[in-house]
Amino acid sequence: MRSTVRRLIFAVLFLAAVAGCGMVRSEADVSRLERSLLAEARGDSLLARGFSGEAGKEYVRAALLRPVGDSLRWELAWKSAFECNARSLVTAHLLLEKPDSLGPYVALRIGGAEVVPSILSYVSRYGCVMPEYLFLVIADTLVESGDYAGAVVALRRVPEDLPEAADDRRSVLLFRGLLGTGDVSGAEYILAKVRAGNDSRLESLLRHYLGAWKFRESRGGFREEFVESFRLWPAAPVHAAAYDLIRNEILHDSSLAASIADCFYSGGLWNELYDMARNSNAPDPHLWYLAARTRDRLGFYDIAVEMLKEYMERWPGGRDIRDVMIYLGRNLGRSGRPDEGSKVLMEYGEDYPDHCRISNLPWYMGDLYAGNRIWKKAIPWFRKTPEEYPGNVTADDAHFYLCFSLMKTGDTTAAVAELRRFIRRWPGSVYLSSAEYWLGRILYRRGDPGGRDILEDLADAASDGLPARFARDMLGLPAWKPEVSEEPLRHWMRRHGVIPAEPPQETLRGLFLQRAGLRGYAVDEFLAGEEKVGGPRFLAPFYLENDVWERKPLSGYVMWNLGGEGEARPRELWMLRYQEAWPELVIPASRRYGIDPLFIWAIMRNESMFRPSTYSVAGARGLIQMIPSTSEYVALENGWDDFSPDRLYDPEVSIEYGTCYIAGLAETMGGNPVLTAAAYNGGPHNATHWGAFDMSVEEFYSLITYNETKNYTRKVNHDFQVYSFLYGDGNTASCLPARK
Repeated sequence: MRSTVRRLIFAVLFLAAVAGCGMVRSEADVSRLERSLLAEARGDSLLARGFSGEAGKEYVRAALLRPVGDSLRWELAWKSAFECNARSLVTAHLLLEKPDSLGPYVALRIGGAEVVPSILSYVSRYGCVMPEYLFLVIADTLVESGDYAGAVVALRRVPEDLPEAADDRRSVLLFRGLLGTGDVSGAEYILAKVRAGNDSRLESLLRHYLGAWKFRESRGGFREEFVESFRLWPAAPVHAAAYDLIRNEILHDSSLAASIADCFYSGGLWNELYDMARNSNAPDPHLWYLAARTRDRLGFYDIAVEMLKEYMERWPGGRDIRDVMIYLGRNLGRSGRPDEGSKVLMEYGEDYPDHCRISNLPWYMGDLYAGNRIWKKAIPWFRKTPEEYPGNVTADDAHFYLCFSLMKTGDTTAAVAELRRFIRRWPGSVYLSSAEYWLGRILYRRGDPGGRDILEDLADAASDGLPARFARDMLGLPAWKPEVSEEPLRHWMRRHGVIPAEPPQETLRGLFLQRAGLRGYAVDEFLAGEEKVGGPRFLAPFYLENDVWERKPLSGYVMWNLGGEGEARPRELWMLRYQEAWPELVIPASRRYGIDPLFIWAIMRNESMFRPSTYSVAGARGLIQMIPSTSEYVALENGWDDFSPDRLYDPEVSIEYGTCYIAGLAETMGGNPVLTAAAYNGGPHNATHWGAFDMSVEEFYSLITYNETKNYTRKVNHDFQVYSFLYGDGNTASCLPARK
């Protein structure tokens, strides 16, 4: 560090001297050392202004001006590689001039397949750390470049007993390599072995690559391979590529399209499903129905209405006709046509009185009117569900909405009676705290002392919930804050009988892989280390000190209850559970799009708990759990032409797309973190339905009907409070603009 500062001072003094003396000197007149210093100074200036690519070129130029063997030549190459992260074959070769444990890994990442011969030469001269992983990533690089024979050779140096993620990747690469070299029987042996092990995700990947190979080689059976791949793992990061490859076959074969429709729906490939419906020669009716559902799930109600009406005309006896009528009626209501919607719903009730969802009809009708703020018409429908269908899944929703409708029509006496009844009847409902808040609020405003008691009890019993926050605001009580001590984590652990472990070899191997940029493989090594020492909590200080994002939250969680009730936990323990993960990606993205990075971390924590490989039953993927179709719209709006749903498991892609989208939602929602969190989880169209633009925040939160979204909104806002306390100024009034 001191040597870098001295070089910078020298460069600045040199430039000042040249300028001060009025000297006119060509670059050729300046020594190579001086030119190197000037190039490095230009690189630092460019990097400080955010031009990392240009800065990297200057660092490489500065390195090349120094003689081979000069340690600064090598340091400048590392500076280009780590601070600029740009692909460069020249930089890769510079990194290999001296032995370093990370050198070949980083050189491969920035140099690609072209640098592999130099890396092999390097390994023969100096050896390498954890060669099994180096040759695994060499094989990966060669497969992606089309050198299948070279990949197979590299994989001979990779053992078969690697931890799970690495072993699975080895199987995939060897499978692709064998297919690429024509060894079909060898590839089929691997597939048979995977099938016998019942690993559906791994088999899905192998089926995909086999299908792609058969398609390129004009062999039969590729359709069956792709269909099986879709079925085995609908959210696999290869299906968008498969769709692009065989789109014409899908559009011209209605049976093929029908066979993958449900997989695409559950895997989140909604735009691809819509494309199939709109452009197939003879679309399957069930596929058409699912495609229409993707439109209403994305908030395109007019398109959904059009498609559902067309379904009724083309397939009046179709297997989905009952659900078609339900969603047509509801979507008509969502698009501002409640009279048309109620007519369709009533026809559904008359035509299909024995349908399994008929007991939901009163809720559908009430929700249709409430969504259009026709509260008086909604009231009798909301009464009907808890009275006639008390066991229906919508019964507590309907009862709470009845209470709310009575409040909105001004009948507070009836509202109070129903709120009391609701609280007694539904003690486990997600609406319970909202019901307590509104009951307390009405009584408090009437001057009834019971109102203050209800609000105070709510604030104490559920201090981290949103209705509790609303109650505190109404009573003028201080905002909730986490109880934090400054006791060092290691000391606190020992005091509670947990002795931090020295990291075993497996943990150190994981740390090396993490530093080499192979975090996905590192996690398995960390898990092996935890098993060796007795659990993640014994490695918590190590994880904290070394930014092991994927394991920190669990290591903190399993220790949380060591402390007694009401005991302040160490700040470092809080930081384990609420971490600023991937700051090198989150902070720049947050600045670009103008949103508080602390809010992004609160979202990320609830979406994936910082695990990049997470996926949901709805097909959401990655750290910020973006739905592929939503991500595609983000890409289109920003003119990004390199989008693919298959990239959403990449942390850089997930954070970039997710931050951009969340920032747009936040701006639309006026920067309110409650509205923004609900809109992100439930969709902006549902947030509008719940009152994002015509209700108070307290009313809006109360009206969220999705249990998942209500809980998610509460958790994100609680976490935002914690993050703001730990790392910010404690203010969570807005998630905009970003803190500098």
